Amino acid sequence: IGARQVGADAVRLDKPLPVSQIPGFADGLASVQDAAAQMAAPLLDVQDGMRVLDACAAPGGKTGHLLECAELDLVALDNDPKRLRRIEENLQRLQLKAQLVAGDARHGNPDGQGWWDGKQFDRILADVPCTASGIVRRHPDIRWLRRKSDTAQLTTLSAQILDNLWQMLKPGGKLLLVTCSLWPQESE
Repeated sequence: IGARQVGADAVRLDKPLPVSQIPGFADGLASVQDAAAQMAAPLLDVQDGMRVLDACAAPGGKTGHLLECAELDLVALDNDPKRLRRIEENLQRLQLKAQLVAGDARHGNPDGQGWWDGKQFDRILADVPCTASGIVRRHPDIRWLRRKSDTAQLTTLSAQILDNLWQMLKPGGKLLLVTCSLWPQESE
């Protein structure tokens, strides 16, 4: 397999390969993430013992990377139970553990009715839904699947998520907003 070192912990394959052909993938020794996704964990600067929320966590690549960086009390939240199963599969492959929670990041409801227990987080990763305009090269069908109205709807959804997540962050904590969009209204 042709590859070259990129940074301290990554390699870039010369040619795309199915994950089944990547040495160590099945054993949890390797994961597939693009360069931008790999930046999330270092930017959050997680430390052992921190309570961390990965909101909109599926498929779990960033969840796994966070857990590889430190011993964390990590909650992986996604609103789709089927996508949570994919996170669980990824974490099992990596031999890592997190609390997987099906819930809507727009609503925490610490009154016992929602998913949040009322304990604030040291770090929050908010990988919010977006138009995915930044990954059209990998997924060219996005051009035809998205409508102009999607940007406004997704921007509103992201704002609702952020408004809710801020109350869950400890004073002095860090919240990282992640999108795969090129449009400023989705990323700023």
